[in-house]
Amino acid sequence: MDTSDAVLVNKARNGDHDAFGELYDKFAALVRTICQDSEYDPLAAQDLSQEVFIRAYTKLDKLSDDAKFGPWLCSIARNVGREYRRSKARDRHVAFGTDSPEIEERTDSNADNFATMNAAMAKLSEQERMALHVHYLQERKSENEKVHEIMDMSRSSYYRLLEKAKENLSTIIEKEENGNENDNA
Repeated sequence: MDTSDAVLVNKARNGDHDAFGELYDKFAALVRTICQDSEYDPLAAQDLSQEVFIRAYTKLDKLSDDAKFGPWLCSIARNVGREYRRSKARDRHVAFGTDSPEIEERTDSNADNFATMNAAMAKLSEQERMALHVHYLQERKSENEKVHEIMDMSRSSYYRLLEKAKENLSTIIEKEENGNENDNA
């Protein structure tokens, strides 16, 4: 059953934990991806995601328009990421290069493609990355959902931004591939 965000928020505000669980299920991948943009350590990104949902749940009464839960949650995720980066920058006890766990190296082509895509995505603006995340992580879940509302944009502005992001991403990847070919020659 696909219930609107506004209905789920209202139920959650009235103590229905299952309704908030549905909101979590609906937005968890997007929030995790936004947090991953802030911190490339997957374990830290997971912790940040949990922090986002805890803040959202505890501040649900501050949401003025229940239908705008998606954009509100995304702004919380971006703020949590910014706070984390600032606190990490201030933490003088963290030794450079030792603050994230080593991730096992994989040599398959999917891992290479994933690394290339992540590096290219990091070069996009925050808004372009967000448009791509929203498109690929949210739009597929429900054909009827108005994903542009998560970005708090008009439909046409969202799709213009999405096209620009795709073009920029393609250009960045193309340059990376051409640069690697020149290095190997």
